[in-house]
Amino acid sequence: MKRNLVNLIEVGHVIELLDRYAPRDIVDRALQSEGLNRGMFLKAKGFLPYTSEAIVVESVARSIGDRHLGARLGREFDYGTYGAYASYVLGAPDLATALDRGRRALCLTHPGSTIVLRETHAHLVVGRDSREFSVIGHRHLDEGALFVIGHVARYFLGPDWQPDWVELPETDAGEVKALEELTGAPVRLGCAVPGIAIRRSDLAALNPGRARSDRDLSLEELGALMGVKPVQTMRESVGQIMDIMHPNVILSEEAAARFLAVGPRSLQRALKTEGVSFRKIRAEVLQRRARELLRETELPIEAIGARLGYAEPKSFRRAFKRWVGVSPMRYRSEGEFQENRESGE
Repeated sequence: MKRNLVNLIEVGHVIELLDRYAPRDIVDRALQSEGLNRGMFLKAKGFLPYTSEAIVVESVARSIGDRHLGARLGREFDYGTYGAYASYVLGAPDLATALDRGRRALCLTHPGSTIVLRETHAHLVVGRDSREFSVIGHRHLDEGALFVIGHVARYFLGPDWQPDWVELPETDAGEVKALEELTGAPVRLGCAVPGIAIRRSDLAALNPGRARSDRDLSLEELGALMGVKPVQTMRESVGQIMDIMHPNVILSEEAAARFLAVGPRSLQRALKTEGVSFRKIRAEVLQRRARELLRETELPIEAIGARLGYAEPKSFRRAFKRWVGVSPMRYRSEGEFQENRESGE
């Protein structure tokens, strides 16, 4: 099942940039409209739907009346925010290799999207394709992508480098001049995907810094450095989205499906194919959170049950004993001994 997602690292940085252009309360309202909050981006690692990022940016853009907010965000975007991914790409020996690395490892920053390379007589047009996921706010992310790709080229070609032209699928004809001023290059409309034109002769530009010998680094190894997996099962995705949400929030199946950008029935079918149900995953998450709260806090048993969605303390006690084999109170009192016994140590 193909889903277009975006790494939390990027969304968190985009929120920081939005705060430069709009009052904090406007940004917060945009986040809340998608069921998001700032706390989700502090420690969690993983992905959110591409649609959520697009809608948040569109909401803020409409509130402040900026038709090219996405381009401005892209221009200020700090490519180094991508962490290990950025080091991998910018550590390439030359620009051509850097672009290939970015294409190869894109699944760690934008699962579901692809880097598209198109050759002309004298240029290589580099674009990001997410056409199957056209949503509100898509145009802002298209314009931002031009600059993010351009950051890689500028690292190798110098801060004053500009593409010979940029391409966009669509925009109002009256907006072309504003975009050309922002990008510093002619704008061509009606193209398949947003992209920038790089001269083929520039692709051999050598790394101006220190090249890293990462050519044998696997996607799994790079993903481990970033704290994500290059390919996730639906079961892993559901568990991850629950971890991303505020610790006090236990998602319903419908809410989890929305955050994963799939329909509830599609989610059910995908999980069934993997031999698991949403109910089972939810129980696993509740069990893990209950253990953590019992070990790491002094909250009363009743308060922990309520935090996990149990209206009746007895219901929580029964569920916990069914999961672990002992009551919450005994689990807490036995502490480390109980943990070691369960792990077989």
